[in-house]
Amino acid sequence: MKIWRLGYDSNNYEGFQVANGDWSIADQFIGRSLHQEWEPFELKVYEEAPRSDAPTFMGCAPVFSSQAVATVKGLLEGLVELLPTYFPREEYFILNVLNVLDCMDYDQSEVVRFRSGRVMRFKKYGFIPEIVTNQHIFKIKEIPEEAVFVSDEFRNNILNSRLVGFRFEEVWSSN
Repeated sequence: MKIWRLGYDSNNYEGFQVANGDWSIADQFIGRSLHQEWEPFELKVYEEAPRSDAPTFMGCAPVFSSQAVATVKGLLEGLVELLPTYFPREEYFILNVLNVLDCMDYDQSEVVRFRSGRVMRFKKYGFIPEIVTNQHIFKIKEIPEEAVFVSDEFRNNILNSRLVGFRFEEVWSSN
């Protein structure tokens, strides 16, 4: 079993930004539901490049095309909220990942901490296998605002499709 950090191929494909420039939404994607208060906002391309199914946006809040959502929909149920956006060319959704796990094995991890002791980032990820098994998309409790992690099955569904713009960085293997 492997865990992958979800990313975007920003060197070869387009990226999005909030059309009105207001990035205050960034700190909201920490694993709590936003469905009740969500007001769809407009996205715009900030760098012209080929079309993407996973345009660069925010690491903590991936944006997927409707085709990308359909490809992994069975792996998302109950783990994310699909938040609509406005984009003139086609339909895109922000994935608000609600599945935040207390899954870090600190004996196998390398951690950088703030002076307060709070986790700043992980230099090396060590996961507790029993917790991450069959967790297809998740964030980690210590830094839910930082990254989204996915399973082999999630990654393979994307790689076996015709979707473009995704990058996956292997961050952990149980082998």
